[in-house]
Amino acid sequence: MSTMNHAQGTIEERPLARRRPGVVLLVYAFRLVAAFLLAWPFALTLGGAVSGYPRGDAVLFDQGGLLLLEALRRSSGGLRPATASTLLLLVLVSFLGLLPLAALLGALGAKGRVAARDLGAWALRPLGTFSLLLGAAALVEALLGGVLIAIGNAVARRETIDLRAADQVRIGFVAAAIVLVLLVSVFHDIARAAAVRGELGMRASIKRAFEAVRSAPLALLAGWSWRAALGAVLLGAAVVLGSRIGVERKAQVFAAFLVHQASVLAVLFLRASWLASAIRHVDRVLPRQRLGAPLGQAELPSQTPTTNEPVVPASLPASPADDDAEPPAPIDALVETPAENPAKHPAKHPAKHPSTEAPNLLPVPADEKVVAEERLDA
Repeated sequence: MSTMNHAQGTIEERPLARRRPGVVLLVYAFRLVAAFLLAWPFALTLGGAVSGYPRGDAVLFDQGGLLLLEALRRSSGGLRPATASTLLLLVLVSFLGLLPLAALLGALGAKGRVAARDLGAWALRPLGTFSLLLGAAALVEALLGGVLIAIGNAVARRETIDLRAADQVRIGFVAAAIVLVLLVSVFHDIARAAAVRGELGMRASIKRAFEAVRSAPLALLAGWSWRAALGAVLLGAAVVLGSRIGVERKAQVFAAFLVHQASVLAVLFLRASWLASAIRHVDRVLPRQRLGAPLGQAELPSQTPTTNEPVVPASLPASPADDDAEPPAPIDALVETPAENPAKHPAKHPAKHPSTEAPNLLPVPADEKVVAEERLDA
């Protein structure tokens, strides 16, 4: 998080996605360019296979998909290197996509206008933590999903299960693996929000994410679920509407493209809304100092004195032998010598313990002690 967020009054207490439409559009632009780069090798390969047809690549979308399958068969030699290069590009885009994501999280948690240098600082600061979180999440998702699918296949291969039941078992375990992977991704988003909001490392952000999940698990799950369900409905509606528009003419292709991209942008706003909700849940478990609280709201340091100097007592206790003794004299009077004021220093004041003696008291000479005792006897 940028140092801007540590200044007083720059922390957004209730982050909302609708307050950052420009940053959301910036993330959308990055994803659009990345999608074009990923699809370009396949578009060139399949486009070359159907370039001789009068309708061009529109024949790939005819009912039955016969020409699509034929184009894939004829382009199999060029699709293999295109697939390998696309996978490498996908890994690179996955890591580069952490930059706009971190900038979006930082902008959602800030108040007021956001400058370009602030976006750059938010994007670069947690890059190392985001990379470690991405690798750890991918490893956990692959292990958990692979284990569940392997268990489903092992159960489906039993002799006591028929083919129909075996397919149902496989589908059930695959669905469970997908749900588990989605839950890991939800936790991943919460850890990212903690890393940006509190400027935390990998282990500290995971710890804060566990605390946030433990404090409100149902609220987090409900907040993610309804947004994910609404996004799935919007994408499905765009696919159905785009197929009804058709691709016979260029105007229809462009209209279908606009419909699809509108649904993608709406889904991206829903994701930004979910990230803002994750930030609000993370704020409940982060210390106030991590959120840039003013100095008066931060925890005050302990007032326990650290000096090792001895404490000078204010007065000496009265002797238990004198019932009608006067109240203890101030410390200034105790340091006077009998020669200066003998009336204030009676000789018979035995101490109960060495620790009750006043520090830095001048010793009384023996001959003056005798004179004082004679006066008392008289």
